Amino acid sequence: MATERPRPVTLMDVANEAGVSVSTASRALTGARRVRGDLEARVRTAVETLGYRPNEAARGLRMARTMTLGVFFHELTNPVSLDLIDGLGAAAHEARYSLAVTSARGDRSQYASLFQHLYGQRVDGLVLVWPFGELSAHLALFVRAGIPVITIRSQRGVPGLPVVSADTTAGITEAVNALAALGHRGMTVIAHGILWTPPASRRRNLDLATEAVGMRLRRRSSRDAGLTVREIVASELSSEDAPTVFLAPYAEVGEVIEAIRAVGKRVPEDVSVVSFADSRFGAAALSERPAVIDVDSFELGRRMAQVLVDAIENGPPSEDVRIQGLARWVPGATVGPAPHR
Repeated sequence: MATERPRPVTLMDVANEAGVSVSTASRALTGARRVRGDLEARVRTAVETLGYRPNEAARGLRMARTMTLGVFFHELTNPVSLDLIDGLGAAAHEARYSLAVTSARGDRSQYASLFQHLYGQRVDGLVLVWPFGELSAHLALFVRAGIPVITIRSQRGVPGLPVVSADTTAGITEAVNALAALGHRGMTVIAHGILWTPPASRRRNLDLATEAVGMRLRRRSSRDAGLTVREIVASELSSEDAPTVFLAPYAEVGEVIEAIRAVGKRVPEDVSVVSFADSRFGAAALSERPAVIDVDSFELGRRMAQVLVDAIENGPPSEDVRIQGLARWVPGATVGPAPHR
């Protein structure tokens, strides 16, 4: 004899258990309107007692939504992507949305089909993470359908697209001031290959902070000069105005330290090293714990999802969103006083 399947717990069951109306139980769970504290507590207790699970599909139908946020990455090879997805997912879960994540794997020829696929999934909103090139044709479907789109950096050909980014001013200024207080007067920034291209605001913040304390700043890139990190470090340290600090992305810090030691210099007694650490996952892989300008990419992802959900439910932001407090200076064993010369 077949076993009868138990009837799923409904919102009416929760309301009856809590001794409130169905509409009050619904408001208590969705947060659509404020509910008296004691009533909300009774509803929450009833949910736990009965094991109630909201039917998100039904909720989406009532609201004419799929309760899905689309996330488009140019590629997912950078560990920062993991932090962003982690944060996006956390905030989406809090708002009872799910994520539909896709990546072009670095191939722009895949953009058209991937954007079409996300549109076909009827996502309620879209986050763009580091896409390249002209996007207006790809985003036309979303714009016409009134689907909110936000991005982590400004996009050519799509004016007015809200940009959500981390304001690194405080963290960079704190780091440069700390280095200046230790007597450092020359810094070289290494951008190796295409792994790390600092956003314009980050470059500007570094320019302003070093200028304010009278610190020399040079930028070197193997992409431009055709040199390895080791060759760049050796060249810099052999110059008459050799830097006493190197700033590099976390992925290159180990190589920079090895290059310094290869020319007979010590870290940090002779040369200090600072990293820009945008990823918990990437930083955790380092064998040494360098001093860092730490950018909380998890929190950036979380705040991006919150901005997108708010855009879906209340309309897009009227201006770009710069999130404060995500960058901070964290001293480490790779920074010491500037050597006497």
